[in-house]
Amino acid sequence: MKKVLLASTALIGFAGMAAADVTLSGSGRFGVVYTDDGTTSDTALSYRMRVNIDASTETDSGVKFGGRIRLQYDNGDTVDAGEGAAEVNAAMLYAETSGFRFEIGNANTAFDSLATLYNAELGFISSTTGSYSLFSYDSYSSSPFAVGQENRVGLFASYSVGDLVARVSYIDYDQTVSTDNEETGISLDYTAGAYKVGFGYVTDAGGTADYDVWALLGEYAMNDSTNIGLQFIGENGAENDLTYTLYGNTKLASGIGLGAFVSGVDSDVAYANDYAIGIGANYDIGGATIAGTIQQGFNDETYADLGINFSF
Repeated sequence: MKKVLLASTALIGFAGMAAADVTLSGSGRFGVVYTDDGTTSDTALSYRMRVNIDASTETDSGVKFGGRIRLQYDNGDTVDAGEGAAEVNAAMLYAETSGFRFEIGNANTAFDSLATLYNAELGFISSTTGSYSLFSYDSYSSSPFAVGQENRVGLFASYSVGDLVARVSYIDYDQTVSTDNEETGISLDYTAGAYKVGFGYVTDAGGTADYDVWALLGEYAMNDSTNIGLQFIGENGAENDLTYTLYGNTKLASGIGLGAFVSGVDSDVAYANDYAIGIGANYDIGGATIAGTIQQGFNDETYADLGINFSF
């Protein structure tokens, strides 16, 4: 991701600190989205602008300290006054050295950080009606924390050694009380040549008591431009959903990319379909991508989108 350097070689007011950097990066997207739940259908324009503000400094001993805040607007977002406006999210601070990373605040989560969890997504919005779509768990928040979570704090730690990445995370939704349900997660990713495998588990996911989510993921790179993957994602909850997803993505020599997924579900509740399916395509126009998809979900809903996304 191309970053615009705003400030460098800043003077740090305490001993042992080296140069500091502040950078901007982000992404934008716009297009059209169609949805049909079997009762009503809607076609709407969708757009989003995201700007990340990252700051970091490094000690003479090689420990890097930094933080991120994000400014984002999705069409339809409102602030307290009821007017559409971009919002600044809660801050994340971190320290990292020698393969170890620690985050506090609006931290990433172990489950959400699994390397191949989102590789079945399609379209300019990057979404899927299969795969993880039936499950709830927390992640880095692009928006301010919800009302009632003013005292929320997250912790995240990861360690990378060779081809192995291990992570653990914890979210206390209100650190001033002891009666809320905290989310705790772990995950592992391992790469062996063309193969990637991952495992994740999260308890009290999203702050819901006795609701656990797990994932077992595998992916094989057939060559530099084509991969296929298999996902098993399940829960221990009221519905006991289990989804299994086969997906693939490829990039043709012409610059056109193709992707598809098919998901099945085993559940204690009856869905309209026991499968979800989607296909998508994209085209790199140099600095931006045109992408689109059409999908059918477990509840027999139809989703389609077409638009442009870009990063800077």
